[in-house]
Amino acid sequence: MRSLVWVLLLFSLSFAAAADDRAELQGLYATLGALNQEQQSLFQQFQMLQEVRRSNDRAFYSSQLQPADITTQVPNYEDVVQAQKEVLHRGEEMTRQSDQLYAQYNEIEAKKAQVRQRILELTRPK
Repeated sequence: MRSLVWVLLLFSLSFAAAADDRAELQGLYATLGALNQEQQSLFQQFQMLQEVRRSNDRAFYSSQLQPADITTQVPNYEDVVQAQKEVLHRGEEMTRQSDQLYAQYNEIEAKKAQVRQRILELTRPK
């Protein structure tokens, strides 16, 4: 009788552990999905920022390469230099933002690796 109680107790503990594992797996999959969405959002922000940077670069180079038109007034040198400095400053700021987005993306990738590792541990046969 006593051995039957022990067998039943062990059996119930294994069912409880399996239920806990299933609950943890569900949470891990939900976490992985949320991290994927966050990472996708960061990637989209990065793409938009890259397009703005390209536009900014085109503005800079087009202002430098544009020949002076004889019929229009020659632009003030200080104004041109100031405009170029502003374009360069915007470019530097966008580079900083891109670097920050890239770092966040990599942080999320590291978190995802930990979650995937735990999922593997829970799904391996025991």
